[in-house]
Amino acid sequence: MEGRLQKVHISYKHDNSFDSALEAIKNGLKKNNIEYSIDVQDIKYREDIVKYEKEIGRSDRVIMFIIPSYLKSLDCMFEMTEIFKNSDVRDRVFPVVEMGTIPRNRDGLKVIKDFWHEQKVKASAQMQMESGISDYTIDELSKINAIIKMLDDFWDYIVHINTGNYEKLIENDAALLMEEIQRTIPSRAAAIDEKFIPSCETQPTIIRTTIQNGEKSVYVENNSGSITIN
Repeated sequence: MEGRLQKVHISYKHDNSFDSALEAIKNGLKKNNIEYSIDVQDIKYREDIVKYEKEIGRSDRVIMFIIPSYLKSLDCMFEMTEIFKNSDVRDRVFPVVEMGTIPRNRDGLKVIKDFWHEQKVKASAQMQMESGISDYTIDELSKINAIIKMLDDFWDYIVHINTGNYEKLIENDAALLMEEIQRTIPSRAAAIDEKFIPSCETQPTIIRTTIQNGEKSVYVENNSGSITIN
């Protein structure tokens, strides 16, 4: 699993309305030979989904595909909390944002906060009605509390970061998005077995020995080093 951290993780909510946009992003990553990780291909049979969501949070680069259903998905917003509790969010996260009718301002934040506070009330009420303590409900309530706690930081990020025009960002297999991601990927070093022809500046230094006999002067041209006279 650790080997996936250097890949570009895609955090998204499946929605048929946005299938073409998601395909454009995946095609762009493939076209540019950028390794990426997405749940449908990287979570193996019987692998822990929560561990994968936490892995996204630690990843070197994350594409956050933020749509209205993402903002109301427990799994997606839990991934958000994992991403934002780690450092360098501005360097690691590449947002693709299309929030529909949800305004990207204080009113929009209230809509999302109200939704998650309502989910918290429902989870708390369900836990009180159960005859025994449900670990699943406790875990879900813990995730909801983490989401509510991180909402201000998340909203501040997507409001104050210029995410550009959504349509322009994903056109031509998300070419603009790929360009930004490429800027953060170190250039590939030359492989050891690749042919390398040194320039004049990198030619290896050849040690030359100059022998002087008698009283004649020694003149050395286009060279460097030292002459030892015994």
